Amino acid sequence: MALLHKASNENYLSGVQNKLMLILGKKNVVSKDVTDLLDHLCTLFFDLKRKGDVSVNAQDAVSIMIDVLEIVKPEESLKVSKICQIWEQVLQLPNVILSNQTSEKLIVWTLQSVRDENSSVLADILSFLAVAVNYKEIKQAKDLKILLGPSGFVINKLNEDRQVNNLTVLILKVLCNFTYCSGEKDWSTISKDLVEACIIQFIKIQEQQLNSDPSNFNILRVLILCFYGLENIFVRFTTSTAPHLETIFGLARYYMLFGIAGQPLKYAPIRPSSLPFVELPLKCDQTKNPKVRKKRPPSKVQSKNRNQDSHSEEIGIEPHLQTKNKTWAKNSISISSSDSELSDSDVQSYQRLKETQGKVRSSALKMLSAAFKFCDQRSVMGYWSAFLPDSSQGQVYRHSLVTPILKDCSVKVRCSALVALSSLLQAIQPTLAMASYQETRTGSFIPLSHTLAETIIAVQRSLVLSVSAEQSASALIQILKCLAVAATVFPYEKLPMELVSKTIQQCTPFLDNKDPDVKVACLSVLRILLCARSANPQIVQMFNEEKTGKCWLLEHCLTLIDGQSGFPLTLESLLVIGEVTRSNIRVAQPYFQHIVRSICHKLLTDQDSGIQIRCAKALALVGASILQEMEKEDSDQFISRDEAVQLWIYIIRHGLANILQAASVPPLKAEACAALATVGSQIFECLPRELRILFVTLALGCATDGDASVRAASIRTLGFAVTFNTLNDDASFLLDSSEKILPLLLDGNLLVALNASWALGNLADTLDKDQNSLLEEMPRDFLINLIKAAVHAAQGPMKVRCNGIRALGIFVKIIPDVPSQGSETAILLDQAISVIAKQTTIGNFMKNRWNACYACGNILQNIKLLTAFSHWMDKLVESLLIVFRSCANFKVRISAANAMLNVKHRELLSHHYIRIWFTLLDSLANSEHIDDFSEFQHHETMCRQICNALCKLMTLITKDDLSQLQEAVMKYYDVFSAQFSKFLKSLLPEQLELVIEASEYIRQLGQPVGSLTQSQKSAVELFQELLIIPG
Repeated sequence: MALLHKASNENYLSGVQNKLMLILGKKNVVSKDVTDLLDHLCTLFFDLKRKGDVSVNAQDAVSIMIDVLEIVKPEESLKVSKICQIWEQVLQLPNVILSNQTSEKLIVWTLQSVRDENSSVLADILSFLAVAVNYKEIKQAKDLKILLGPSGFVINKLNEDRQVNNLTVLILKVLCNFTYCSGEKDWSTISKDLVEACIIQFIKIQEQQLNSDPSNFNILRVLILCFYGLENIFVRFTTSTAPHLETIFGLARYYMLFGIAGQPLKYAPIRPSSLPFVELPLKCDQTKNPKVRKKRPPSKVQSKNRNQDSHSEEIGIEPHLQTKNKTWAKNSISISSSDSELSDSDVQSYQRLKETQGKVRSSALKMLSAAFKFCDQRSVMGYWSAFLPDSSQGQVYRHSLVTPILKDCSVKVRCSALVALSSLLQAIQPTLAMASYQETRTGSFIPLSHTLAETIIAVQRSLVLSVSAEQSASALIQILKCLAVAATVFPYEKLPMELVSKTIQQCTPFLDNKDPDVKVACLSVLRILLCARSANPQIVQMFNEEKTGKCWLLEHCLTLIDGQSGFPLTLESLLVIGEVTRSNIRVAQPYFQHIVRSICHKLLTDQDSGIQIRCAKALALVGASILQEMEKEDSDQFISRDEAVQLWIYIIRHGLANILQAASVPPLKAEACAALATVGSQIFECLPRELRILFVTLALGCATDGDASVRAASIRTLGFAVTFNTLNDDASFLLDSSEKILPLLLDGNLLVALNASWALGNLADTLDKDQNSLLEEMPRDFLINLIKAAVHAAQGPMKVRCNGIRALGIFVKIIPDVPSQGSETAILLDQAISVIAKQTTIGNFMKNRWNACYACGNILQNIKLLTAFSHWMDKLVESLLIVFRSCANFKVRISAANAMLNVKHRELLSHHYIRIWFTLLDSLANSEHIDDFSEFQHHETMCRQICNALCKLMTLITKDDLSQLQEAVMKYYDVFSAQFSKFLKSLLPEQLELVIEASEYIRQLGQPVGSLTQSQKSAVELFQELLIIPG
């Protein structure tokens, strides 16, 4: 028995609790007392729901209702019915939490109640169960399978009822709510068998209703629930749908046209294909040759109706005839020839029927959207052509997603079809990329690329036509969003250019639409067309005015920014300006001064922080575009350095500095700091001295901000700054930067720590370039502190490690003095080298292992250190050899081979020298064993780099090594000679320096000939033969 607690609200539950305590205390419970208690609870919770009162403690209500279950027997039908009604209200209270024990009790009680098989209470039980299965604890209850399993009571009841009735609707609500899993919870504990049972029932019912009465509201509700349930399953349990996709897609294709006049519906499962086309069943009527029958003259009534419905019934006609002068607000089926023939109630019933039929179509399309979005991409590839227009002549709009877009009278259905089409296009983007239109073809063979192009053309033209015909603002916005998706995925450069020109022509007038959301959607389409295809001069030319040659889209957006255009329109205009500047600086170049001034003015004067943040992002895109341009040769630049410097002077003085110095909201401050990072070294060194000081002051100051996003952006800016030519030799700045970087390596925010480790790596690179002069100006413990921080970072979070390892290798490389044995510095360096050696050999995050090999290469250059501590050399060499022997990633092996190039003294390798030869030759021989095909692209580079490392090792050979090396080379001679010959042929003349050095060294090693044994002579001759450079 549940423990009854005192309710938090005396007026609501205290009286109920007292009555319940009295009833529970009696040996013989009086039926009337229980009935009165249940009536009181019913009145209480219905009244609470009506008033919207949420002051009742939900857990107290649950506790009371658990106790109530014990005083009502399953055979007491009326009381069971009342309990179900009360539970239904309780479970809809806010903040209800069900324990696993409570859930199990509820399911057990429900099972006892339904076994009584009293049909009078079954509806109430199912209604309560439909609410209960929304809870995760109920979904994963052990005994739920007795209710909802393949042979459970609910499923059996569903199969027994041959006619669709209210019970059928209630059962399907239970199944739908069971499949609905909201939020971010872990739903993997839900029984897959129950999900499978739901899928089978949804499909079975839909198949049973294929030829049923379309005016039966119960049937329509049942179909809607089935599609809703399948949609839920696609969202959370996608893998369970894989065996049923053929049937589900076939049903969706049938019902998405359900109720549209003039559409002959034929159901057949859709077979997937290994090619990106659907294989239609052979028994389909389309494969038969129909008999030609003599046409009868139509009757007067038929002629009249046909004239009224001509637009909706035509199938194989040209598209512009189907949509010309079409008004979506008008129904495609005439209700009556006279308004007086139907009463108002008949018209309302008819309209209700059409709306419900539209919900069936909409739910089928929503399920398709979920399928295209959540199914494995390869699965969708096999079905897509069943839902896109047929490219053959006369069949453009039959049974595809375009049909409801162009012909459905319901706005909701058209919107759902457009969302489904957008999801499908995004899912099959790799296939659409193969499209290529051929204006002139020879022969009967139609290539796949051309067929895809024809399909794309049909889709694009349909969308453009629907833009001109659409009367609903919401549907028009969805069409424009679909066009934006199409602009992203369609390869227009391989298609007729008229597709783009007509799209621009149809969309441009909507820039002056009254609805701001329509304007935003239109701008989005035009932005993608221009920015995603910025390399295509034909498309760029479409956005230029014929007389002036200026970009009318940029001018329009600048006008919107300079005025009061509202929040969404201003945001999209800023996005257009930023993206156009980033993707095609040539288009934006005439407007650069106007763009910078307008954005900075908006940044400082607008009161909306959202618009200010977008302004800062736009400035970052402008800065990145200028930076990219400065990296080109002067002759290729569209903006001179002087112009760029003047723009940045304005950006800092009249934009970013004000934001970073004021008490701005953290997201805005972070974006402003990110924009500051795009200055670049070439521009920074040309800025006035006071602005350079201001830049450094702002970057260092923001590094201690209380907001993590600001700290992350600031430390990233410092990471760039330490590489600037005018700052990388400033010891005081580097010292100040390190004081900001080191504490942030320990920051609790991962992004801050990640950016700090990256900045530490850049600082290490800077110190490595000019180590002698800089380190002399630094405090004595400066480098030691950096090494300590790098050791910690190299063992930190996985993504932080790679830059910590990179920095650690450089710091050990540049340490100027050799420490004494046992000193704190020696212990620290031993720890550093151990960390690097360990990271080289373990882990599945290959970026870390690559950087560890890179760090080994840097440490190998510190000859004094490794000579004094030879056991450190042993650790490094052993870790690199493990990489060659066992690492499956070829890029990591390439990094290890590069590290070997840094060995310059034979004494350092000592007894490892011959082992290194054997290991490298073995790695070369086994390089053909590729487990992961993605590594194949790096195979040739890896073999080349290993040969390069072997070439370096040849320059370190001593006479004592020759005999053993002859044995190693002869063991792998076939592979080695073949790969080394390929390596020599691939080298350019300027890359032969190491080969020539090795060849000369081997030649000198063989002199005088009399000093060599026979095996040593053979080894020298062998190496000389291998090192012959092809003519």
